[in-house]
Amino acid sequence: MAEANIFFSAVIVYNAMEIVKHLNLDNKEIKTYQAKACVIAMGTFDGLHKGHRDVIDAAASYARTNQLRLAVFTFSNHPYAAIHPSAIPQALISPEEKVRLLKRWGVDLLIDVPFNRQLALLSPDDFLEKLRHFNFSCLVCGTNFTYGFKGTGNTESLAKSGREQGFDVIIRPLLEYKNRIISSTRIRRAIAEGNLRDAEYMLGRFCSVQGTVHQGFKRGRTLGFPTANLYVNRNGSALPPAGVYALQVRDGEKMYNGVGNLGMNPTFDDVVREVLEVHLFGCNEDLYGHVLETSFCRFLRNERRFSSLHELKAQLEKDKSDALAWFTAQDGEQ
Repeated sequence: MAEANIFFSAVIVYNAMEIVKHLNLDNKEIKTYQAKACVIAMGTFDGLHKGHRDVIDAAASYARTNQLRLAVFTFSNHPYAAIHPSAIPQALISPEEKVRLLKRWGVDLLIDVPFNRQLALLSPDDFLEKLRHFNFSCLVCGTNFTYGFKGTGNTESLAKSGREQGFDVIIRPLLEYKNRIISSTRIRRAIAEGNLRDAEYMLGRFCSVQGTVHQGFKRGRTLGFPTANLYVNRNGSALPPAGVYALQVRDGEKMYNGVGNLGMNPTFDDVVREVLEVHLFGCNEDLYGHVLETSFCRFLRNERRFSSLHELKAQLEKDKSDALAWFTAQDGEQ
């Protein structure tokens, strides 16, 4: 029953950040939000990259100055899910990581609703009327923001509505990196090409993937390198090329450094799908069934086939040493 109640509730509380899951609020909920004025940062925010962070930071600054709550309006799915499902791009961030980051950035209210046919058919004015439930004093977005049926609302119409209806509008310029606009599409391309440093700069963090630990062949532990095995899907998540990487892994509230192989493990002929095999430094826990958020910090080498288990073990020792050396160097720079 507890799960059912959460599913049908409009609002979830996550570590003091409220999460609204749909816009069809009842009168009691509307009255609650009407009593708490806010500023809303708006966007698809499909990667929470530096450009998105700039919009949210501008809203946070306005909220602090005017003693308002900081709200973010975004979608729990990609808009293509409703209008062009076959074109849904690879995810740059998991839903759990999105919530964690927004909470860390000081967001009080996350309006995280599905983009569906009902929402897609709203006129620009009707969309703003839905947002009025949250008693906003200011709306903040990037210059490329559109809203309402077929994106017919834009920053010009938003500013016009603000002047007519008495709310502030802040339009943030799009951020650039290497003289080009930072975009989720550009970040996906950088990750796919293995340009982790470019991707890291544009994201403001390491690129990552989430997965559940599955039982593998347990070969790693016989070599002294037990691994957590995560099945990955390049169609669903933005992933770098196959190879060995220094990694940071989040298991709930715990963080580990580690080293891992992404690919088909060509030394063995029984691997039938791509897997991320992660060896965590200093972790002795049984991780089966755990959901891990794994960040790709540094490319170490290409994946290759080894002629013997002895040769493989020697290379694993070197991989671990190289990863530890990289983490030590990063600690020294801080």
